[in-house]
Amino acid sequence: MKVDVLRVGTMSPGTAFGVVTHDETLQLIARASPTGTSESDRAAARIATDALHKAIAQHADVVKRFSRTPTRLLRERLVSVLEDGARRAAQETFAFARRHPGVSIAMDALLLVGREVFIVHVGDGRIYLARRGILHQLTVDHIDPTTTPPSRRHALGPRPATKVESLCMEAADGDRFVCLSAQQASVQSEDALLQAIIGGPLRDLADRMQLADEAVAALGVGDTDTSDTGAQRLAILAPMPLFSHCSERQLRQVAAATHPRRLGTGTVLFHQGDAGQELFLLIAGKVRIERDGQHIVSIGPGSNFGEMAMLDQPIRSATAVAERPSELLVIKKEAFFALLRGQPQLAVKILWNMALTLSANLRKSTARIAEITGDASVPRPPTPDQPIEPDELDGIDVEETM
Repeated sequence: MKVDVLRVGTMSPGTAFGVVTHDETLQLIARASPTGTSESDRAAARIATDALHKAIAQHADVVKRFSRTPTRLLRERLVSVLEDGARRAAQETFAFARRHPGVSIAMDALLLVGREVFIVHVGDGRIYLARRGILHQLTVDHIDPTTTPPSRRHALGPRPATKVESLCMEAADGDRFVCLSAQQASVQSEDALLQAIIGGPLRDLADRMQLADEAVAALGVGDTDTSDTGAQRLAILAPMPLFSHCSERQLRQVAAATHPRRLGTGTVLFHQGDAGQELFLLIAGKVRIERDGQHIVSIGPGSNFGEMAMLDQPIRSATAVAERPSELLVIKKEAFFALLRGQPQLAVKILWNMALTLSANLRKSTARIAEITGDASVPRPPTPDQPIEPDELDGIDVEETM
């Protein structure tokens, strides 16, 4: 697989900057973002990335074994290696911060092994994936919006241990992964960011994003194809019951909160009884839903499932199996609620559609119970009101509904 890597680590005095580490042999990129611009902040960022890099390099044999034979156990071992490396970075950064108070570091790293990407995330940094015309934010922000200015959560430095998040996913030809600071990402819209990432050769990315004085790390996989605008995938999202009445901009916001996943025929997405923390949007292929070993239904593109995991049902009530090669967009629970908190109008529409879906499912179940038992006294939910129009949703007073 052809891999292109961009790393820019220049610095201008008085500006925010970060530290980038790149290991071409391991196909590893890591970026640490300090809140300050002093030499001690930069030193702490370097300590963090060096600690992570060293921890991964010490397990280069695991990387090689997985590249030759990508088994589930080796995949889990690699995830643990990255998480342990981030924890080591937390300990070493904390030791440094005790002598230099105020140090606060966000860190993101990406390791490409074969066709799979391993990601580790601490703090408020960002890893984006541009795939087939859609921008996905693969990491979740950890910023406390109640403080002025908003403060970081789970950063390296203030404590000897912090929250470490990880992700493993399959890479596809044309993928472009970019590590940025929250500040870098916030100065431009998502559409502008997407166009900058896919709008030309990877080596010119810093110039397109006007980041010549800041550190940025990016990785391109295979032959990048910028001709797909993502319109086809957005067209599939639009009629999903969960997103009816959403504008194209809102659909892009939903897509940005997801990460893509591919399944081969026969792959089990989740088992009945598993813990549920994700909502799934089926873009292509076919997925079979089973309960107690019995086939319940097969669903195709344009379907969403697993939404109960976003509410109050942490255990999967059924098993999902790919009947043919399938492509999904996955929203983790934390990212889902971060999306709703950040986009109140979108939150009203999605939660309203969730309520309608749950009401419809309850109505079907109640009717089925009455049919089976022959009991006409079984209480039935009221029939739905006339469907709400999009302009009515846009006019809802969000402050009263949240």
